[in-house]
Amino acid sequence: MLNIVTTYVNRFGNLGLMEETDLDEDTKVAKEAKQYKWIKTEPEPRNITWKGSMPHYDEVQTPLDLFRMFITEDILSNIVDQTNLNAMRKKNLALKLSLEELRRFLGVQMLMSILKLPAIRMYWENGIRYSPVVDTMSRDRFISLRSFFHICDDTLMIPKGEVGHDKLFKIRRLYDVFRENLKKIDPEEIQSIDEQMIPFKGRIKFRQYLKDKPHSWGVKVFTRAGISGIVYDIEIYTGKGAVEIFELGQGTNVVLRLVENLPRFMNFKLFFDNFYTGIDLIHKLRVEYGIESCGTIRSNRMRGAVLNTDANMKKKGRGSVDFRFERHSEVSVVKWYDNKPVHLASSYCAVTPIDKCQRWDGTTRKYVEVDRPRIVRDYNKSMGGGRRSC
Repeated sequence: MLNIVTTYVNRFGNLGLMEETDLDEDTKVAKEAKQYKWIKTEPEPRNITWKGSMPHYDEVQTPLDLFRMFITEDILSNIVDQTNLNAMRKKNLALKLSLEELRRFLGVQMLMSILKLPAIRMYWENGIRYSPVVDTMSRDRFISLRSFFHICDDTLMIPKGEVGHDKLFKIRRLYDVFRENLKKIDPEEIQSIDEQMIPFKGRIKFRQYLKDKPHSWGVKVFTRAGISGIVYDIEIYTGKGAVEIFELGQGTNVVLRLVENLPRFMNFKLFFDNFYTGIDLIHKLRVEYGIESCGTIRSNRMRGAVLNTDANMKKKGRGSVDFRFERHSEVSVVKWYDNKPVHLASSYCAVTPIDKCQRWDGTTRKYVEVDRPRIVRDYNKSMGGGRRSC
């Protein structure tokens, strides 16, 4: 579904290419850091039982039902009107696109995203002739509809530099409807916030390059997704300066915007990586939203918590752990040594109970069992719901 929202963003936009570090909140945190008092203890047990319930559906929805939930008849009618209008304005051409033909066009477009060929024309060539496409629409008609496809009335767009200019104007209506319908899905207990890359290498000024992603080039989208892979909210990243900066930093702002529609004080469990995690954020989510959270954290965001050194933990071997707890914020920080050290922070879990995990030992060339604290187990199990939706 995310691909539907941005299929045609690639042709529009007016933003700068930039690195992920533009959202790095290391230099955006509060000027006056809170003073924390860390002690070596674990948090007292609290009742963090989820107060929600999973929905019970009378019948299973078909893929077509789900498609219609997000791409409504109103949206389709608007696309028909704007595409016909675009053809008339550009080429003085009566395109005569209808709702039924638009549905066929979108179906062909989705089929092509599943069965990919090097060039569009190849689907109709005699040597290949992919019948689900060929029997649905002629090549020339498909190319014509694709070239005039439009969602908005360009004459209503406020020029760049003027008050009210919208960098996502070209897809704003579709984007807003899509987000609103995502929010209607009943949320599950365990969710995570992460980035996804919608792959694209063409011309668009808010295209991103992130070397560590499966698709390095594309449109970056922040997502809030459940452990099941269901996406509950998205936010398209449109470049530096598009995100408001509050006292806790930009990564925190992304999290707070994406949880704004979650019911408060229901004990949802939220996970995120070290791009977002901060002690202040974890405390704010628990106190103001009733959300328990957990994430990997950068060592320079520990708010004065001093843990064992890397050298000492390496001597103790894989599975060694150190931890601290701050009573006022009720936040725990844990340092665990595997092949290298990793820092995590949470409002609801820390070290115990410890279990075992298997790790490959390059020296003995076999798997060995390593002690693993609860915070690591919960994070590994629960993080990455958005990636399952790709």
